[in-house]
Amino acid sequence: MTMPFKLLAIWLVIDFLLDSCGNPLCIAIFKNNALLSHTETIGEFLFFASTYYYLFKEIWIKKLVMGCIITLSVFFVINGFTLQPFTKAFPTYVIMPAEIMYVVFAVLLFKQMLQYPMQVNITKQSIFWFNTGILFFSTTMFLVFSLMNYYSKHSTLEGMTLVLYFWHSIDIIFTILICVAILNENKYAVENNG
Repeated sequence: MTMPFKLLAIWLVIDFLLDSCGNPLCIAIFKNNALLSHTETIGEFLFFASTYYYLFKEIWIKKLVMGCIITLSVFFVINGFTLQPFTKAFPTYVIMPAEIMYVVFAVLLFKQMLQYPMQVNITKQSIFWFNTGILFFSTTMFLVFSLMNYYSKHSTLEGMTLVLYFWHSIDIIFTILICVAILNENKYAVENNG
């Protein structure tokens, strides 16, 4: 597999381990999973932005991605120590800019795919599945956070439960799309490299 998809595969393993082991540990120690959310947010951004860095061909876009990585990493530290403490608050101030950056990266990558078309069916292109997953996840998370804000102010347990089911469904679909991208890349690598 190429480097971008190796990074994705590594992130999926790390994310699985964080969710399965870190969640109970954080809840046992801090009585919430805020620290885990902070860790997943920055880890996810670093891996996904690095994936985009390797997928882009134009130098100015690569510089843009590196600038975003540095800027969001600095803001992550500032946010964790001042605005939304690592062990007390959910990192929405970091998540929202990251989601916006993902949408921008996805649109730029789709533009690149149109400028440099491959002679392979689009459904067999791992880049397509990765980019579609990112675009789907990033745009729907805005809806999830909006609904969470609405239902938290109006304190309806049924509404909040529905939003959480919706969020978990989005996570499952997103993971499936990323896995399809990795499997397509792996299949392509096996067919072309033996």
